[in-house]
Formats: sequence, C-alpha cells, structure tokens
Amino acid sequence: MRAMVVGKWGEAFKIEDRPDPQPAPGEAVMKVRAAGVGLTLVTMRTGIFGGTTPRIMGHELGGDIIAVGDGVENVKIGQRCAVYFYLNCGHCRWCRNGRETLCENHGGYVGVHRDGGYAEFVSLPSENFLPIPDNLDYEGAAIAADAVNTPWHCMRERAQINPHDDVMLIGAGGGVGIHGVQVAKVFGARVIAVDISEEKLELASKWGADEIVNFRAIEDLALEAKRLTDGKGVDAAIDFVGKPETFQACIDGLAVGGRAVVIGAQPGDVKINPVNLVITEQIVTGSRHSTRAELIETMNIMARGLVTPVVGKRLHFTEVEELFEDLKEEKLLGRGALTYD
Repeated sequence: MRAMVVGKWGEAFKIEDRPDPQPAPGEAVMKVRAAGVGLTLVTMRTGIFGGTTPRIMGHELGGDIIAVGDGVENVKIGQRCAVYFYLNCGHCRWCRNGRETLCENHGGYVGVHRDGGYAEFVSLPSENFLPIPDNLDYEGAAIAADAVNTPWHCMRERAQINPHDDVMLIGAGGGVGIHGVQVAKVFGARVIAVDISEEKLELASKWGADEIVNFRAIEDLALEAKRLTDGKGVDAAIDFVGKPETFQACIDGLAVGGRAVVIGAQPGDVKINPVNLVITEQIVTGSRHSTRAELIETMNIMARGLVTPVVGKRLHFTEVEELFEDLKEEKLLGRGALTYD
C-alpha cells in the first residue's frame, strides 16, 4: 500500500510503499476512504505527544472494513466505519464509568503510538471502529471523529450549554471552532465568535454566530464579552486556542455561574481568585476529546443535518504536506480533508 510516513518527529511526510496490514486477533483492517486534517496533527508531528517513528499519522478517518482478526464480533467485513482516536483499555473505572478520556491504562493515540490512516489501509483494535450512519458520508464521518465530537463533548458535558446561554468561542473560525459554532447553536445558545481575521469571522457568522469579535481589534476581550451581554458576562467561554491571555479573558468575562473551558491548551499561567469562585460558583475546567458514545451521537446529529462538515481545502492523501503548511501559516479556513480515489 501507499503510505505517507513521518521518518522522524518534526520531519515532513514522505510517500512509501508498505505491506498491506493484516489483522491480529482482536483487530480489524479498514480501507480508508476519507480523512481529516487539523492543527492537532501539526502539534503531534513535533513529537510532543510521544510515540515512536517512523510513523503513519492520521486519526480522523472513514472507510470500509475489509478484514477482521480472530475474536472480532463488533464489526464485520463491508461495514462503513469511523475511527475513535484514543487507545483505551475499556475496563478501568473511568472507561466503565463513561469517561474514557481519563482511562487509567491509556495506550496513546491512533497515528502517534500506532500507525494511523494517511495510507490506503489501517489496522486497529476492532473497538476503535464505530459504524457510520446511513445518511452520513465518509468525509463527514472522518471530520466527526475529532472536529465535531470534541466540541460536542465539551458543550454537553463540560460547559453544559443550554438555550438560555450566551457562549463565547475563541478560535471560532478554525477547524474545530467552526463546528463548535454549529454545536452551540444545536444546544440553542447565543454565540459570540472570536478570532483573529475577518475571513475567519465571516465564516463563523455564515455558520451561525450571532456576534463576531476580532481579537486583534480590541483592547480587552473580557470587557467586550460583558459589553455584548449588557454587563452580565458570558454564561460559558470555550477556548479553542488556549493561550494564557485568551483563557484569562474567558475567566474574566464570565457571568455569575459561568463556565470557562479550555480545549486547545498551551503552556502558561492564569490568575484565579478562589474567593470569587466561591461567591459566583463559576467553573474553570478543561475538556478532552470525547467518548465512543459521544462520537456515535455526533455522527447521528450530522446524519440528521444538524451539523455540517466545513471543509476549507480538499486534497489527495499523498498531498497532505500542503495542508500541514496551510495550517502552520494559519491560512486554512475550516477543516482540511483528504481523498483516497
């Protein structure tokens, strides 16, 4: 098979011929039909997530099961499937309690700690394959597997969005953020979209944002959040960027009882007054990917047309390096997508 391989962390992709994978017991092989590309992968390729090289990256995948190993009963040959990103045990207290992202025996990530799907075929534990609903295509399922289920988990479980909420999204025009705008609207929220370019803000407005704010054009984002909510502050602030200054603005711009949630974390410190937390019962927390159940839910809401994949650029998987360059230069609007025909 053809595969796009990172020889060493930090290096560019190179195309290689690799043997077609064969499923071990408990595993299945999928023919990849579509893949997503986002900024998380650019970070992964630096080596910060660990893992060994050479490595085939790629975890946002949709395709067809073509082979199954001994003992596999949850998927069958010919089934259309998406891929769950985390390599979890499935039996620790967190996995059994519906919080798989906190797995005590976490084995790493698809495309980092074992080969992913920037190749014609991918072999994974069968539990990492989840059926695609009939009304969702391969590309939609691939994008669901990270860019949509991440904000779905965040807004349902961590930020607990409801129809009465004013919600501020920082990085709303990015590959995850633009789907976050749509997810917040599914929950009935009023959305304040924040980003650094007019192009990204126009995109956020197109996909449902009620207010747009150019971060580079204002002096104080927290004050702007309060201005746009008649002094109240936002009920939830979700940071897809995660710089100290952006997450500080999330915290400082909260209303009483507000929730500040960081998804895209970067190193640094923020200031929190414990007394203020007691008085206001505000919540400051993080959000990590999603569970398998939430990925299934995400694909179902997309199959119903409630959230639409936003693809900024589509290339053949052998051209994935071009999408990485666009992401590093902050040129990509929405999600990158790869084809395999």
